[in-house]
Amino acid sequence: MTPPAQAGQMTAYGALPVPQMTPELISLIKTGTVYSLAVVWNEGIPVPTPMVPYTLSPRLRHGDLADIAPASAAAEVVTMAAHTGTHIDALCHIGEIQDGDVKLYSGENQVVSAKEHVTYQGQTHLSIADMPPIITRAVLVDIAGYKGVNVLPDGYVISAAEIQEALAAQKVNIQPGSAVLIRTGFHQHLASGNLASRDAIAGIGLEAAQWLQQQGMILIGADNMTVEAMPPMDHAVHRFLLVHHGITHLENLYLDELAAKRVYECLLIVTPLRLQGATGSWVHPIAIA
Repeated sequence: MTPPAQAGQMTAYGALPVPQMTPELISLIKTGTVYSLAVVWNEGIPVPTPMVPYTLSPRLRHGDLADIAPASAAAEVVTMAAHTGTHIDALCHIGEIQDGDVKLYSGENQVVSAKEHVTYQGQTHLSIADMPPIITRAVLVDIAGYKGVNVLPDGYVISAAEIQEALAAQKVNIQPGSAVLIRTGFHQHLASGNLASRDAIAGIGLEAAQWLQQQGMILIGADNMTVEAMPPMDHAVHRFLLVHHGITHLENLYLDELAAKRVYECLLIVTPLRLQGATGSWVHPIAIA
């Protein structure tokens, strides 16, 4: 059982190191332009089928609290699953059934039994509270742009060869320690409420995930709900990257502006919330070009 996270404590988390700003990372900043990579959360945003929808309910309206006059206050209650909108997966989010038991990542090609690491308060092994902030080099791979379309076809499976070709066209490479951001164009489906964003997702296939892992990638993200193509629903990419190699996923990113400006290399900053026991966190990633 992982000890509860402590305020201020940062440790390596799967493939993610303890963050450190280095001269090499600073050298990625050429213009200083900051790009927001988060979608907008709102009522009706598509979520994975088993998960509760996003809701916002006013709890206090201006004028409700007479005892603080002449001040006034408003506040609300928000409910949503941790995997709603732009979010990052904890390593305990996905397991793999091995010999009839669900296993979770516990080191490179090492696993632990999921049933031994959960209580009514949530996950006790590598929950999102243990994930450090992320400061790293990121490479955008604009597959939709490379193929000359605004959005890839429903259910399209991106191959390793297509990623290599897009990287060559963009004149950028993946180095060990890099994050990789895949643009499919599927943000437009999420923003419009098109359920293709949930039910017929274009994304990478297992072969592409294997090639990216071999290049030393430490984090993968995409502008879709799952990073990988679905269906099928067996989560082959999640299992390969999260369970076997400790490489987590950023999902439902907004990458259209980066692609439009041809920002193919940038400094990426992601700060997950320290939610003890949770399998993921909402995030507002930024890219600095």
